[in-house]
Amino acid sequence: MKQTTICVASLLGGMILGSALAMLLTPQSGPELRNNLREAFDREIHKMKEEIEKARCHCNEKTE
Repeated sequence: MKQTTICVASLLGGMILGSALAMLLTPQSGPELRNNLREAFDREIHKMKEEIEKARCHCNEKTE
């Protein structure tokens, strides 16, 4: 179980890092790039919050 968690965390971290580097290396204007980064991070934060809520509900179901 612990290895699976580490693997998933590494995968997510690599995806986030890779997408951030790809956006930084593309030829865009400063404001356009900042807006794209902000939107990408907001989407990822929203996804993570949803996954945390799902896990919390799953844990609550298991403890009842």
